[in-house]
Amino acid sequence: MKTLTVVVPVVASLLVAPLSPGGSDARILVATGTFAGDGTLVAMERATPWNVVTVATLDSMDAAVQSFNGLIFVVEPDTDRVRVFDGTLAEIRSFSVGVGTRPRDILGVARNRAYVTRANSTHLYRVDPQTGVGADVVDLSGLAGHDGIPDMERMATDGSRLFVQLRRFADGLPTADGALAVIDLETETLIDAVPATPEIDAIELTGPAPRLRMHVDPGAAFLLVSATDGNHLSLGGGIEFIDLASLSSAGLLLNEMELAALGGFAMTGPAEGYFVFHTDIVPSNHLQTFTIPGGAELGPEIVFDFGAYLDALLFDSDTSLLYMPSAAPGMYVVDTTTETALTKEPIPLPAFPFDQTIGPVGHRYDLTGDDVVDFVDLLTLIAAWGDCPTPCPPTCVADIAAAGGPGADCVVDFGDLLLLLANWGS
Repeated sequence: MKTLTVVVPVVASLLVAPLSPGGSDARILVATGTFAGDGTLVAMERATPWNVVTVATLDSMDAAVQSFNGLIFVVEPDTDRVRVFDGTLAEIRSFSVGVGTRPRDILGVARNRAYVTRANSTHLYRVDPQTGVGADVVDLSGLAGHDGIPDMERMATDGSRLFVQLRRFADGLPTADGALAVIDLETETLIDAVPATPEIDAIELTGPAPRLRMHVDPGAAFLLVSATDGNHLSLGGGIEFIDLASLSSAGLLLNEMELAALGGFAMTGPAEGYFVFHTDIVPSNHLQTFTIPGGAELGPEIVFDFGAYLDALLFDSDTSLLYMPSAAPGMYVVDTTTETALTKEPIPLPAFPFDQTIGPVGHRYDLTGDDVVDFVDLLTLIAAWGDCPTPCPPTCVADIAAAGGPGADCVVDFGDLLLLLANWGS
């Protein structure tokens, strides 16, 4: 087991970027789930009294939620689909990514291009998030385990490179052979992490099956990944440090053998962050601080929570607040400037929080999600002129009334045009 002891460079000018445009026009989106297999998407305010509203019922307990292009995307593994919501929290479309493929994550790289990982597929999937039209683009079977399925999970980007977690299950169980595939987004081809060998290689991890959100620091050229497999009894992994220059692992920054069962983490600055560790006698979640330079140095434990294993930490750089899931079920809010919990009790949620992101607050007249009603929205409406495709309204964003207002008629016509023009520039 290799443990990281190298000194990590700190780039003072680099701050952790928010997951989506923040400011006052943003909210926390949380995908919750029950052990019965269903869940709920909720939206939570980013300031006291932390009001929570229900957005939609989910058909998967472990849905992922992401936000980009001014929209909210919910990935449902059990239904093989991605659901799209706008800034008003109205569902505007959904699309399948292949029957039985079990999608796990979506990541947007342009307004008309996003990528979806699927646990039961050999290929990375490219999709136009505006239309739902997609196709297989990169074959990862050469990086898979013995069963030929790479078991893709979460993604992250560094410039034009896409990093894809490969869990490499065997008979449905995680193995000790976790890896990261590296993909050139300009050519949609695999990048060889070990050029000295004849085959194309992934970045082989010290820890087992990777999971949860990753952190990329392009200035200091490193990536952090939770290589912890989710088995809280194995203690075979940790938070792993990846050198982005050499495309290789430098070992475990935080080691389960030295600490406890580890899970999610969130960086709050260039060299500091928070991580969650768990106990197995009684399921629990412990939130603790750490810093990087010279190897990981642990700080105080901030929050202690009983009842279930939950890992989906979220840092809001606009407010310096960290959101930690609770088994209550609910959400703790931590002020990272003072390292104190702002809520003595977790904010109540309908079910266990399994994923969360920062999403937009908008209105239905902004068809393209760029926070302004302009010529791009007008062109989008004109291109959709006429009868909406079936089913309507989810597939018909340009039928403005269908996105939440009265009088939805599943036709894009002069009524929609007049509504858009009346809100021009807003």
